[in-house]
Amino acid sequence: MKADLDNSGEISYTEFLAATLSEEIYMREDYFDAAFKMLDKDNSGKIDFNEMLSILGSDATKNKRVVAEAIQEIDDNGDGEISYQEFMLMMAKGTDIEPRL
Repeated sequence: MKADLDNSGEISYTEFLAATLSEEIYMREDYFDAAFKMLDKDNSGKIDFNEMLSILGSDATKNKRVVAEAIQEIDDNGDGEISYQEFMLMMAKGTDIEPRL
């Protein structure tokens, strides 16, 4: 399944988001900026656990696990947050397009 980028057998939330956008649309820098700013509610330049959790809604027990897994999957430097660069790299996975970093 092409949307299952990490070959886990399941489609994660981030994989779902990436799969629902066409490559031409989501690789445009202005779309990256808008999406990242929407997730980065405190304008810190990083998306943290609580910001991701607030987007997913009210099923806290299930969503805490999903958020933790999504952050771990995307967080290349291991700081527990998603930087803009990590966000761009995640969005480019599975495509032939090289993101501008």
